[in-house]
Amino acid sequence: MTTSTRPQTAIDRAPGNWRPAFSRLLANRDLRLFLLVLPLLAFVVVTVVVPVAQFLYRAVDNDLLAENLPLTAASLASWAPDQGVPGEASFRALAHDIHNAREAGTLGQVAQALNQQITGVRNSFIKAALLVDEPDGVTPEELMQAIPALGETPLWALLQSAGSRWTDFYLLQSIDLERNAGGEIINVSADRAIFREIIWRTVVISVNVTLICILLSLPVAHVLANARAPWSNLLLALVLFPLWTSLLVRTVSWIIILQGEGPVNATLLFLGIVDEPLRLVYTRGSLYIAMVQVLLPLMILSILSVLLKLPKELLRAATSLGANWWQGYWRVLLPLLSPGILTGSAIVFVFALGYYITPTLIGGPRDQMLSSYVAQFTNKTLNWGLAGALAVQLMALLLIAGLGWAAFRKLQGARR
Repeated sequence: MTTSTRPQTAIDRAPGNWRPAFSRLLANRDLRLFLLVLPLLAFVVVTVVVPVAQFLYRAVDNDLLAENLPLTAASLASWAPDQGVPGEASFRALAHDIHNAREAGTLGQVAQALNQQITGVRNSFIKAALLVDEPDGVTPEELMQAIPALGETPLWALLQSAGSRWTDFYLLQSIDLERNAGGEIINVSADRAIFREIIWRTVVISVNVTLICILLSLPVAHVLANARAPWSNLLLALVLFPLWTSLLVRTVSWIIILQGEGPVNATLLFLGIVDEPLRLVYTRGSLYIAMVQVLLPLMILSILSVLLKLPKELLRAATSLGANWWQGYWRVLLPLLSPGILTGSAIVFVFALGYYITPTLIGGPRDQMLSSYVAQFTNKTLNWGLAGALAVQLMALLLIAGLGWAAFRKLQGARR
């Protein structure tokens, strides 16, 4: 018996035999659990993390200009905007770059990228492509006639930025900032400053929706926790019903309900409360109603999960010790419900920050949130750089909210 196992042991320990080592690895419980979730992790990385990272990279991406305007950028390496329009060598370098970009089929993309930063130069660069069959024969006057913006320094400063594969233009623009001719960061003019207001509006709407959901969820969660079967199951099904319905269907339903000829206005007119239909849809109020109706179940379930674990005699015990109902609820029960309220608030706030369909369909022009502009610059104007920068701002809001939530939970735990 012993002699038969020794050779096998020697074989198992022989160099290059991977089976014993593999068996020991599989014996590790943490490793087995990791291997089980590895396919899901790989799926999330490939379908979520990588695409999002690529989209956010657009906010600082300057590869298109760097690859298609290398000669111009090199000729402007020692140039400064306060020196005025550069010399003939820079014009000749630009003519060569335009010629090369036209031959490579990328001139339209380059012109579009330049037009996103200086409006009106796209058609000029397309027109200049007709002059550069012989780049060395194009004079600065001819090129300036085709591209009038070359007579001013802002366009040359933009062409100089092609010397780097990174740009902060879109990130600055997304918070209403820009660089002046001297390279200093300044506020944009008042007629162009819109993005700070949009960011603030997004935060305000998300916070208000979260607060409304908290106020409405607390009584509903108490009713669900104290209801008896079969009413508790029926009430829970009614709470979950919005989650089983398409978001688009729910939003369109509110448009039908709140429109001028909808049931709400028809009822008000029938009862004589109003003399003419009220403007209920495409307002901030209709936006709150639609968003709360969608997100309310998430808050209710978060609070209900904590409430069901608490003894039902807590309020009775508090009142028996001399507290009234409000004091017992405020000082005893509500602090115990704070984990559910915090979790639900985090979920609702994060979902509200990224809302797109509901504000677009049911909100007014001044009710559009940050995600609506991300979609607009991605799909309509094709300004992916600015869309990526706005997405960075949205991710920054999520990060700040997450850090605030974690800090509050830590502070709450320290108090206990």
